[in-house]
Amino acid sequence: MASFMRSARNILLGFFVVAAAAGAADADIYQYVDEHGVVHFTNVPQGPVVRTARVHRETRTPPPAPASPSRPATADRGRSDEVPASYLVYIDRACEKYGVDPSLVRAIVKVESDYNPFALSRKGAMGLMQLMPQTAVEMNVKNSFSPQENIEGGVRYLRYLLDRYEGNLSLSLAAYNSGETAVKRWGTVPPFKETKDYVKKVLAHYQGAGRTTLAPRFTIYVGTGPDGTLLLTDNPSNHPGKTLHERMERQL
Repeated sequence: MASFMRSARNILLGFFVVAAAAGAADADIYQYVDEHGVVHFTNVPQGPVVRTARVHRETRTPPPAPASPSRPATADRGRSDEVPASYLVYIDRACEKYGVDPSLVRAIVKVESDYNPFALSRKGAMGLMQLMPQTAVEMNVKNSFSPQENIEGGVRYLRYLLDRYEGNLSLSLAAYNSGETAVKRWGTVPPFKETKDYVKKVLAHYQGAGRTTLAPRFTIYVGTGPDGTLLLTDNPSNHPGKTLHERMERQL
């Protein structure tokens, strides 16, 4: 029985992954056993012929109401019509914590994964905000396929990039996509088609003007130099091999 339950859980997990990757419109999952004793999982109830039991239910936000002639549409293009409500809560909480515009994060998630928490790129980027393994470690994300952890780490990393590039949204997005090394090498948005297209797509989805929801902040890193002197920097990448501690400061 224990082996059967493990197999059933594996099948169910596989179904969730496939359903998420396919962008299934109905996220409710039903289970039934056929006449041969085989367990089936489906997003379509089988009716009175086969007895089914719902084993998973996803809460989703309703699509936006149509605009009236006197009130033009202001739909947020960074928000899918079928986004689990919990994801939006995670985004809002992380953005309030780190002082980032939620509309910007929704735009990034839309472009990165289209809100698929199980997304995995060929380069190894994972989850809703497509965190690379090293970035996930640096942002203290233990499970990149956890929507809450992934969003928390992704927003924290985005805050770091916005600080490093002094609010320059294009450079921050370019670094998010292609890495800080590439941006440093070129001194601007790298001339890679993927990166240039990525920046354009996110900005097209983004409805805000690049302003943060809290007062802009800069990040100071504190450590010691080789001779024991105090070291303060806003760019830890210029000091490889040194142990630096992050300290957040808010601009007045």
